[in-house]
Amino acid sequence: MPRNPPTEQKRAGNTPFGATREQSFEILESVADAFFAIDRHWCFTYVNRAAAERWGRNRENLIGKHFLEEFPAAVGSEPYEAFLTAMQERQAARLEVVSPVLHQWVELSISPTRDGGLSVYFRDISARKRVEEVEGWLAAIIESSDDAIVSKNLESIVTSWNAGAERLFGYRAEEIIGRPITILFPEDRQDEEERILARIRRGERVEHFESTRQRKDGSLIEVSLTISPIKDTQGRIVGASKIARDITRHKEAERLQRLLVHELNHRVKNILATVQAIAQQTLSSRQSDDAVRETFEARLLALSKAHDLLTRENWDGASLSQVVAEALSPYQRDRFETGGPDVRLTPKMALALALALHELATNAAKYGALSVPAGRIAIMWRVQPNDPPHLILRWQERGGPPVSSPERKGFGSRLIERSLALELAGDVKITYDPAGVVCELKAPLVDERDDHVGKAA
Repeated sequence: MPRNPPTEQKRAGNTPFGATREQSFEILESVADAFFAIDRHWCFTYVNRAAAERWGRNRENLIGKHFLEEFPAAVGSEPYEAFLTAMQERQAARLEVVSPVLHQWVELSISPTRDGGLSVYFRDISARKRVEEVEGWLAAIIESSDDAIVSKNLESIVTSWNAGAERLFGYRAEEIIGRPITILFPEDRQDEEERILARIRRGERVEHFESTRQRKDGSLIEVSLTISPIKDTQGRIVGASKIARDITRHKEAERLQRLLVHELNHRVKNILATVQAIAQQTLSSRQSDDAVRETFEARLLALSKAHDLLTRENWDGASLSQVVAEALSPYQRDRFETGGPDVRLTPKMALALALALHELATNAAKYGALSVPAGRIAIMWRVQPNDPPHLILRWQERGGPPVSSPERKGFGSRLIERSLALELAGDVKITYDPAGVVCELKAPLVDERDDHVGKAA
């Protein structure tokens, strides 16, 4: 096999180009791309300086050598198959591949020569491939993101639209690319776009801007927006990228939290006011210390039981029959007759009624129907269909000692009147019938949340 150096190749006229030999070799030596030529026997006929440097080989030592003997790693590789096909079919080829010799991405341009061999250009494209790889990762991240990721130009025209945006706003990419981004803005938010673009033109980044946008179906959605300038290769701002995150559930959770805090504050204040009233009235009585403590603890226990009942119901109210049963649980069940329709009480009504029933039962146990074995109590209720409907409840004692009107009202009576009349805007009438105490209550069945939930929202 001939092993002519490049100078000898010139004299032999063995160049793969139609230009003069001198011109051809001048061109090959001046180009930045690596170049080599092999004959039909796969032996090197020319290697330019760039190729020798890429391989780290002396090019004079390569001339006349068999390509596969010098670079055995190429056997069976994709470039080898491309060389073989180009030789056999006499067709040019171009491919991008990881070189089995250099172990990096190269672009190969393969052309058949008149002597049956090949001329091959190759250039390092590793940097471009790394960029493409990063771009591929970014594209995959963008497409798989749950957030809407879109871009627009400085005229507010949509230029890209990911799958997250399709899910969030309901528009397919082909439906909205090329249209104004303001199609997503509700009527009362149209002025936001100019303010956003003004900041983008100044090179500013808009972070966590909370607003409302409109879906394709017309429904509104609360979003958090992060908007960044897009620059061209000269550093000029040409558009903006926008990330929109659905914060509807987050906002609903915030509203619910405010509501719960307001509810808690409202209930705690009511509880403290009730406990304070119970304490003041109990401690101001003329009872002994032990009696005061016993009375106070009993009243707090009644309040606690009512709270337990409401807690089991998630403070969504309680059944009147449950409130009655809980209040009367310390006493024998057969001493009472109860009846009425199924009535759902608000937490406020349940607490007030529980305390009132406790006081009525306590008084009955001390002085009334429950103080003697034969005494009985009937507790009946009904709903009067007014607007709003009213609860009418009647407590009637029978079979107890003769009853006479007290010289002054005790705390129990005042608590009943305060709890039922003042707290519930109802009417209370206590009659001291000689046959037994009768207490009649009439109160509107309204939801106290109507009074304060709106304020929390």
